[in-house]
Amino acid sequence: MQTMFAGESREKYLQEIERSVRIYDVRAKTGNEVLDTVLTEKSLLCEANGIQANCVADGRLLSFMDPVDLYTIFGNAMDNAIESDSTIEDRNRRIIDVQVYREKQMMVIQIINPVTQNIRFDSDDLPITTKENNGYHGFGLRSIRHTIKKYGGFMTVKVEDGSFYLRLLLPCRSKASPI
Repeated sequence: MQTMFAGESREKYLQEIERSVRIYDVRAKTGNEVLDTVLTEKSLLCEANGIQANCVADGRLLSFMDPVDLYTIFGNAMDNAIESDSTIEDRNRRIIDVQVYREKQMMVIQIINPVTQNIRFDSDDLPITTKENNGYHGFGLRSIRHTIKKYGGFMTVKVEDGSFYLRLLLPCRSKASPI
């Protein structure tokens, strides 16, 4: 009996199955449906760019936040990290770590990725864009900072030991608490 798939088409079929399984594997499961959606979408972009995305997040801590604000924070932060990682030639160094956890009475959101270029900061302690047409760039971190302030939190960015750290601190509160 001859197999249904032979040679090249069998290999393509197996690759497609493997890709489908990997897509299922990148599905985020944090306990927050909105965060899961954003992180899954960005994980697929990571996969397409050869970037390893690691996530240790208790999304339930974010239940008090508006879904648009969650997308603003995580969408912009992940887009920046993906763009930066995509420029790293060594694919083994293309990593993004996402963390959401509680530390005493504060909730911490931290996104870390390696950097290979020198990053300069402006007077607001935000990185200066290196892109051409820089009048159209650099709003992502400003949007994140604005959103975090809305919840009584603050944002720090730093480069240390070859990594870019975006750290957001918010007071812990329940969904019912006023903002």
